[in-house]
Amino acid sequence: MTAIENDQNRASPIVDQITAKVLEVFPSLEPDARRVAVHLYRLLAQGGAVSREELAQAAQVSAERVAEILADWPRVYFEEDKIIGFWGLTPRPLSKHLLKFEGRTQYAWCAWDTLFIPEIIGQTVEVESPDPETGAVVRLTVTPEEVKNVSPAGAVMSIVTPTADMREDIVAKFCHYVYFFPSIEAGKQWVAKNPGTSLMSIEDSFDLAKRRNRGQFKEALDIPVE
Repeated sequence: MTAIENDQNRASPIVDQITAKVLEVFPSLEPDARRVAVHLYRLLAQGGAVSREELAQAAQVSAERVAEILADWPRVYFEEDKIIGFWGLTPRPLSKHLLKFEGRTQYAWCAWDTLFIPEIIGQTVEVESPDPETGAVVRLTVTPEEVKNVSPAGAVMSIVTPTADMREDIVAKFCHYVYFFPSIEAGKQWVAKNPGTSLMSIEDSFDLAKRRNRGQFKEALDIPVE
């Protein structure tokens, strides 16, 4: 059974199960790290590379502490000693998962990134993401509070249940299995070729994203967006 086979008007038990697994792989951060992560997302969303000094000032921690935190985190990408990619968001055109807002285009590592990033950066985002089989583009509007304007209306998202070993290479082992599809039928064809994956409704996928954000970033999510 997949999440889309449950009652669409309430979160399914499968969402509860996946949430627990997600928070094992993406655990809660300590307070300094939570602030650094949230501010790093927000600075990257402005469209440029981010220096450690700029990040330290925004997060109100020392540059030395920022360096310690970043050194402990996988998948932080640098260009000329500045950060240009972090946990699902980059201003560089490195994927086909697009987030458009305030006249800028940003790029996510997978479909699910486009559902949790808007809440962190406090922006309403227009998302475009292609079906990996046909290239058919799924479009949706994601606000910090909801998903709307899903097109096609029957779109779904694929998911693979996170496991501890995915931390070694989250992009290859998780992100490369998370896509939007224009219909359940299209998604089922892809899932059949990729053992271990399943389908979720867009609503459940967004619910999962909200739970992940609150579980990992906690009170840092409530820092006002400047």
